[in-house]
This record gives sequence, structure tokens and C-alpha cells, in this order.
Amino acid sequence: MQIQLFRTRNVERKMLEEVASCLHKVFSANVEIVDHYIEPPIDIFDDKRMQYLADAFVYHVYRYRNFVSIAIILAEFDAYVKGLNFVFGLAIPHLKTAAVFLPRLAVAASGIVFIERVKKEVIHELGHILGLKHCFKRECVMSFSNSVAEVDSKTMKFCRKCTKLLEKQGYKIGQEYTLM
Repeated sequence: MQIQLFRTRNVERKMLEEVASCLHKVFSANVEIVDHYIEPPIDIFDDKRMQYLADAFVYHVYRYRNFVSIAIILAEFDAYVKGLNFVFGLAIPHLKTAAVFLPRLAVAASGIVFIERVKKEVIHELGHILGLKHCFKRECVMSFSNSVAEVDSKTMKFCRKCTKLLEKQGYKIGQEYTLM
């Protein structure tokens, strides 16, 4: 599996290095950290909500993806999709592209807690790209999170069912990232 990690201007490279290391451990993925920044187009900003439209941003990022890799961007701004107040992240599987939006993940978090939240959401969005839906097992990384408390309560691990679905598609998940 090939993954390109992108960032917006204010995301530190160290964060991308942490995420890249995690993705390699979980999926044995080859991860490229792309050195240039991708900024959101101004026309996807909603002045009333003070948020960006998440799906429009993912489509924007898709244009930068090489066509053999999955693209994931860490974005230092708040975003939403129609029908929800906000999203921590969004994947569009047929584009093989996802975004994780950092501000709400940083709420009341130390450096370590913040990084753990980001890793969980990146793994979650990558799970969607690989065909997984939301999981009802609360501890599974694929469970839906509507608050940072829910992000904190899930693990970075896939439940047995989600692991088996990934393995059926040929993806090998590191044993320490599978719930027993």
C-alpha cells in the first residue's frame, strides 16, 4: 500500500512523521510525506459557520494525489459536511483521498493525547478508503465519533470483524492493531 501524507501550512512535519510511522506499523504501508503545503480554496469557506466544506476540500486534495497512492491530508482548520455541525475527518473512497481536521481533536489535549487522537482518525478514514463502514463495537477504531470523548474511548485497533474484512481484500494488519 502506497500512501501520500499532505498537510496545510500550520501542521508541523513532526505530526506527519508520527502518523507515517503509525500507518507503517498498522498496514505495513509505504508512506511518503509530501513536502509542499496544500491550502484550501477560499470559495469553500462558509463565512456564517466559520468552517470549510469538507467534501469540497477532499476533492481539492485529490488533484494533488499521484494515481498509485492513497492521499491523506492533515488540515489545521475546522470543517463540516451538510447535515453535521463538524467532522473530525472525511474520506471519499472512490477518490482514495481523505482529510483529517485537527482543531477539534486538539481540544483539552496534551501533545501525546492530541497525537493519539489524530492517529485514530487517520486510521479510521483510511479504513473507509479501504471499504470499511462504521463499526458498532465502541472500542474499534472504525466506530463513529461525535465528540473527542468518543475518540478518546475507542482504541487504535480494528475489531475482529473489521480486521477480517480488510484481510479478505489482501491487507495485512499488524497483530497489535487487532482487538482480541
